[in-house]
Amino acid sequence: MRFCLSLLSLEIIGAAFVLFLAWKLKVRFSLSEFVSLSFLAGIGISAYVLFIYGLRGGMFSLFNVSVISAVFLLLAVCLAVLNRGRVYTSMPFKEMIPLEKLLLAGVIIQVVWGFLLVIPIGVHSHDAVANYALKAKIFYLSGGIPEGFFNWPESTVAHPDYPLLLPLLMTWVYEFTGFNDIAINLIMPVIYVAFLVLFYDLLRKFFGRAYSMLAVFVLATIPQLADYATLIHADLLLAVFTACAFGYFVLYVKEGMRPHLVISSVLFGFSLWIKNEAMVFVCAFVLCLVVYALRSRGKARWPVLFTALGVMFVISAPWFAARAVSGVVNSDMDFASLTAARLLQNVKDIPILLNLFQQEVFGPKKWNIFWVLVFGCCVWKWRTLLKGKVFYMTLFLFVAASGYFAGYMLTTGSNLYFLVNTTISRFMLHFSGAAMLFLAVLMYGEFRDSFMKAGER
Repeated sequence: MRFCLSLLSLEIIGAAFVLFLAWKLKVRFSLSEFVSLSFLAGIGISAYVLFIYGLRGGMFSLFNVSVISAVFLLLAVCLAVLNRGRVYTSMPFKEMIPLEKLLLAGVIIQVVWGFLLVIPIGVHSHDAVANYALKAKIFYLSGGIPEGFFNWPESTVAHPDYPLLLPLLMTWVYEFTGFNDIAINLIMPVIYVAFLVLFYDLLRKFFGRAYSMLAVFVLATIPQLADYATLIHADLLLAVFTACAFGYFVLYVKEGMRPHLVISSVLFGFSLWIKNEAMVFVCAFVLCLVVYALRSRGKARWPVLFTALGVMFVISAPWFAARAVSGVVNSDMDFASLTAARLLQNVKDIPILLNLFQQEVFGPKKWNIFWVLVFGCCVWKWRTLLKGKVFYMTLFLFVAASGYFAGYMLTTGSNLYFLVNTTISRFMLHFSGAAMLFLAVLMYGEFRDSFMKAGER
């Protein structure tokens, strides 16, 4: 019951924010899009508020998080009155064709199975305990962010340079549930469900219902994605926020509606609180916006670009300011330790990287045939990769992938084989949602007529 209250508080916080966007930007949402987007926004905002509150010396307690939730509830009620009739319900599953029912059943089975795997156990994997759960327990038991936390040695807290959204989210849930490691593990499958719902709603803005459900089914049943929905890891969170932000950006390119770009900027901004790797995706996003502005006629696009940059700056500034003041460094990519000899050794190890990468691509145990389909369709549809909205999707994924490759080349903390072998599957997870949307767009023309004949709506 207390865990459900923590989820409700996150939903309320996010709902206030989404209702504000609906009122300010005059945008409509379906009910499922509103609920799922509100939940993800609530995750980001709750971590943001806790971080600011903790740095100012505030105590984390059930009373304080309840007061924060109550303030957002009051705000949400006021904004709901202002938005009367703007956020509307819809019935996306009414009169489903048999294919939709079958695919939906498959997704539900996958989701239920994920919850069944999580319910009997607590936080248990090494990275989950060291990088996230331990920090959350420190915050919870200390009643805040301890003084000098970012300068603690690695022997005390692993990777103090890691962004704190997931530990702060766990702390928020702990305030409602108490020190309950079983309940806290349930947050990941809930995020997984919210992601699938929002991803479906984004796809529906591009395609019909059955085709959208097929894409969601393919994504939901990727073993790597489903497995990380049962683990306390920030990698799934980054994949979720990146995919949804990317989807709203593509919608902006497709329709030119400013609200989609603002939502995309918000989600990209919060992604910077999840993992350091998010900076690569944000840089790719900014580059795509600059190219879009340069290729567009008139000067109207440049104010929109600066708006997006401003939104991301406001959201991410507290975290980067705290890092700068504390002087925390990245142990895996310490530029002061990067020598010409080390860089040359990393370059020589590129064949190792490519070999491990192809093992992932052709590894059905983790990915089914997902990446084979993605790269195969890129070869098949190569003529369309630089046309229309697909051009910006191609540019985004290419720049982001190049950023990850450059990151491998600049590593100093471990030899490249060890680092790639332990991270490449997680890094590929970061791209999975965006790559699924890319694949769906590329292949829609081949299946449109078939789905229409099957009675798709």
